[in-house]
Order: sequence, then structure tokens, then C-alpha cells
Amino acid sequence: MAPEVTFGPFAFDPRNRLLSRQGSGEIALPPRVLGVLEVLVERAGEVVPRQDLLDRVWKDAFVTDTSLAEAVSYLRQALGDDPQAPTYVQTVHRRGYRFVAPVVRPLDVEPPADAVTTVSPAIGATLLPWSLAAVSLALAIAALVHVAREPVGAPPVGRFEVRPLAGTRFDDRAPAFAVAPDGRTLAWSACGDAGCALYVRPLDRIEPSRLPGTEDAEAPFFSPDGRWIGFFAQGKLRKIAVAGGSAVTLADAPSSAGGAWSVDGRIVFAGRASGGLSLVPEDGGPVTAITTPRPAEGELRHAWPAWLPGDRSVLFTIVSSPVSGAPGRLAAVTPGTSAVRTVADSAGRGFFTDPGHLITARGADVEGMVFDPALGVTTGGADRVLQNLAVADGIAQMATSPAGSLLAAFSPAHQTRVFWSDAPDTRLPPLLARMNEITIAPDGRRAAGVILDASRSDVWVVDLDTGASARLTYSGTNVAPVWSADGSRLYFASRESGAFEIHAAVIGGEGAARVLSAAEHLFPASAGTNGRLAFVRASAAWTTIEVIDVDGGARQTLTSGPFDTRAPALSPDGLRVAYESTESGNWEVWVRALGGGTPVQVSTAGGRAPVWSADGSAIYVREGRRVVRVPMDTDGRPVPRDAAVVADAGAAARVLAVSPQGRVLLSDAVSPESAVVVLEWAREVRQRLPAGVRTLR
Repeated sequence: MAPEVTFGPFAFDPRNRLLSRQGSGEIALPPRVLGVLEVLVERAGEVVPRQDLLDRVWKDAFVTDTSLAEAVSYLRQALGDDPQAPTYVQTVHRRGYRFVAPVVRPLDVEPPADAVTTVSPAIGATLLPWSLAAVSLALAIAALVHVAREPVGAPPVGRFEVRPLAGTRFDDRAPAFAVAPDGRTLAWSACGDAGCALYVRPLDRIEPSRLPGTEDAEAPFFSPDGRWIGFFAQGKLRKIAVAGGSAVTLADAPSSAGGAWSVDGRIVFAGRASGGLSLVPEDGGPVTAITTPRPAEGELRHAWPAWLPGDRSVLFTIVSSPVSGAPGRLAAVTPGTSAVRTVADSAGRGFFTDPGHLITARGADVEGMVFDPALGVTTGGADRVLQNLAVADGIAQMATSPAGSLLAAFSPAHQTRVFWSDAPDTRLPPLLARMNEITIAPDGRRAAGVILDASRSDVWVVDLDTGASARLTYSGTNVAPVWSADGSRLYFASRESGAFEIHAAVIGGEGAARVLSAAEHLFPASAGTNGRLAFVRASAAWTTIEVIDVDGGARQTLTSGPFDTRAPALSPDGLRVAYESTESGNWEVWVRALGGGTPVQVSTAGGRAPVWSADGSAIYVREGRRVVRVPMDTDGRPVPRDAAVVADAGAAARVLAVSPQGRVLLSDAVSPESAVVVLEWAREVRQRLPAGVRTLR
């Protein structure tokens, strides 16, 4: 086996199948991906045919080019490589792949016996002073370069740990952290037995303090002077003084996805489930929309805004999938104009360390790149600067400040376990741990879910008893699986490009048929026994609910605004529908007859994801990390006062799904016990990133 080789900042050890990066340690990769890397590096500079890679890496297994393409895509992500301008792995059209980076192979420790060379003492004596001089010169030059990159008298980079208040954990509903612009105050949202709230810790204090009046707060952000914190709570965008006082409501925001505060007193925020960005004055007032998602371009919503230097333009994320952790696209817009320009692909959120560098987070990994804020474009190389961060709703748990400080939490190492709340020792298929949007079949014996893989997502089915699994989709982006009433098929949303359409696939069959399409996104949510399918239409204004007869095509509009509704669940008798709504100002579960009538509120403490019991006598509702059973009376009306808790995940688990039989599927969750603060972190980023290309203005 070949010895360790290096390329760029990476080292690869074929003997032990280890890939590492200078300064970051080992990079965990699946065995097949490491096998592809081994072959490409071994034959660096050559075009390696696809079949050679398949024969070498997969050997006798029967796979298609899709498996190879996915492995190469995974490898490129690990290396931070761009397939359009490759530094490491180049695709040679219709032929294969070529490793294009220079590979440094170490010389043998011992020369061959027939090639022993000696140096005479006289020659050695002559060369030694010159060699020492050359080495000294090289070291001096390196030292000068290092000093030139460091500001004279710059404060040292400092690191220290912060912990949430005893009895609380960092919030994982949305990114929890914020750092004041001057870097002197930290804030985060945290949850405990008393609920969720904001906590503040100035750097000159040891313990954080809870801010009264911030109950249920999430996604905090600071004002430019560091005296106020904006946040989202109970369907509203609010602000509160860091020194304490009453919270002030600024705007409606039933589905929070971040906010940012400009020096001239404007707050840009994302507050709608399928909408764009809006502006509101810092003291409240008229709300102005500044962006609108384009379903024809695959855009679902706009999220996580940040002001670019100068506060004239806004950086934000274009979300193109409802699955937590799916990559989006970074873009920039100037309020008052309609021109949206792409800044970076395949990212979840953008941050700044200073005006010349952009930080992009995708899941648990963070990459830095040289950035020109005047033109809104990257102008130099990129490099991974953080990895293995904790995530909240698929977004990295981190925050930065213009002063160059970083606050981040790293993911504890653990193996995710999925289990039933009523039978925690029952062994369940490990594939469930990789699934998103899990839904349990009517018979309670199978589960369907979505698995993210690189830049795509597919629907899978797994037998909960035997562990047997099947993949139902093989192309495009596929989300929102829904079982038919008899469990014989799955409905799901799919798109190759443009808006999501509703498709159906027979379990055990081949291919899928399109059921319904429109100019806006459509997501199936529930199938009834009478051939009806309830689905969500996501427009730029509202998320609304419709029902269609899949056999006859008749459609019925159940909700049409002026508030968001989603997650419809048809009753077993097909006469009623339970759903989520922001009618009360917060997400709650309601129920109404399909034929019309007045909706009746089911939950009162922030209800989500209703599921009918198999006999229709009750509705299961998620309230945070609890699942409650709300009975129905003889007239088909909910009785909230008789609601009973059937599962409480607490701080140690998350609710994944509820079966029609009332069984609750959980996954264990290990929250980070602390976060790390890095002062002068921006200097570290500048040292690791290559210089940008100077642009002409």
C-alpha cells in the first residue's frame, strides 16, 4: 500500500484510509468515498474511466453511475471543491474523472541497495554553510510574511467557554446565538422546564442572566449600538433593551427565519412560512415587503437576512426545500429594487467576519471566502474554517460580530438512536436516524421519510420490524411523503426544476405518476379513505389548504388567508380536517368540517402536526417536545380540557412522528453543554484564506 501523500492542505493515508486537513484534523468519509479518493490520487493526472472506479471500489456489487456520481459529489464537498472550476476532481465528459491537484509523495526512507550515494567531506564542508544560509533566509522571509499579515500591536486571539444557565439548554428550534457588534455582549435563547427565553452575558460577567419578558423567544439579533435585542416570540417580531424592561412588538411574524438591524434604524426580517423579506422601522410602523420568492425558479421562501457593509444591500438565503438542513442559495438585494443577484450556491446562511470576508454555513460545516461587498461577489479562494458545529433546524449554531468575535457550539459526538416512547428498548432500523419528515403507515408497521444526500433528497420506506428498506425516488428533489389510507402507495412532492408538484408511487411498484401541478408549490399532507387528498399550496402571500379527489379531480379550497394554514389531517371518516393555523397569532391546531362550518381550536399552547387516532376519537398534537391526546366528543368537537400527555421527550429527545395508534417515535438528542467564544476570530480567518482578486470600480 502506498505511503501517505499530500495535496493542498490535505493529507491522505491509504494504509489506514484516513483523510485529514491541516489545522482541522481528520475528515470522516464513507468507505466508498475514500475508495474513490484512493484510486484518483493513485492515478493523479490520468483520466480514470468510470468503469475502472466502479470495478475497483464497488467490486462485485451491482451499482450504477449514480452511486459513483454521489460518491464524487460527497468527496468534492469534503474537499471544498467546485465542480465548475475544480481544484481537485475534474469531470471529463463521457469518460470519467481526473485528479488535477499536484500530489506530493514522500521519498523512500532508505535508498535502494544499488543506488547508495556518498558525499565527500570536502564537498559537504563547502555546501553546509550555503545550505544553512538558504534555510535561514527562507525562515526569515516566512517570518516577515507572517508579521506583515498581522496588525502591529494587535490584541491576541482569545478563547473561552460559556455555558447556559443551570437547568437550561441552548435552543434548537432556530439558531440561538447573537453577538453584539462591539463583541462585548453575548445573547442566546435557551429552554428548560420553565420554557424558552433570552439570556444575556456581558464578557465581564461570569454568569448569564435571563431577560424577563422574552418568554418563548428565539432567533435573537442585536441593534447596531448593542443596546437592544430583536427576537421572535409567539408569532411576533419584538425587541427588548439589553438592560431590561418591557418587550415591544414590531410586526407579525408567525414563521421566524431571522432578522438584522441597520444603522439607520431599519429591521429586515423573514416572518412568513413561504414569503420573502420585509422591512419595519425599529420603533414599529408600516411593514414593507422587499423580496418575493419565485416558485418557477424553485424558491420556497427567503430567510436569514444580514446587512452588507454600508447597510445598503441585504444578504439572505433562498430556501428551495422544506427539509431541515437542505442547502439553499445565498443572494443579495438592495431594498427598493427587484434585482436579486446570487452570491454563493449550496449554503444555509451567510455571516461576515469583516468587510472583506464572507462566511457561509451549510449544516455543521462553515466555509470562508474572500468577498467584495461593493460588487456582492466572491473574489478569491475559499477554505473550510469550522466543522462539526451543532445545528438548530438545520442551521449552524454560531454567530459573529463586525468586531471579529465568534460564538459557536460544537456537536457532541454520539450515535443517534430512534425509539418508541412506550418501548425504548425495542430495536428499530438505524436508517430511521437519517430520515427527515418521517410519517408512520396506517398499520403502524412501516415508516416513510426523506433522506438528504449531497444536494438532493429522496423518499425511502423502511419496515419497522424487519429493517428492510426501499428507495422510491431517484431524481430531483423529493419531500413530504404521505401514506394513502390503505398503505398501498405514497404521495409526495417532487421537482426537477421550478415548483413542487404532487406525485404518487405504488409501494413495490416502479416509477411515480404526477397527480397535480401548479404555478405555485404544492405539498401533500393527508390522504382520506374516500379518495381525497389534502395538500398545502405555498404562495408568496400565504400557505393555504385545499382538498382534491384524486380519482375525479374535484377540488375544494378550505383556507385562503389572511393567515397561514398548513399540515391538514383528514379524519378517518373523511368528514373533518385538523390543521395548523396562525389565526390566533401563534401556530395552533384547529379542526373543522370539510363541508364548512366554524373552525374550533384544539390546542392552546402552540400546537403542531395533528394526527388523528385510528378510530377518529381523538387528535394527537405536538406541543414543543410533548405529544398530547385531545379527545373528541360525540358531536365531533375537541375537548381540550380533557387532553392527556402521551409522551414527553424532555431535554433528552425529539419527537419524530406519531402513529395512528398513538405511539410516539423519538430520537435521542445530546445538546451541547457549552459554547466557545473566540475573540479576534476574524484574524484567524484572514490568515487561512488566500488573498482576493482586486476588483476595478
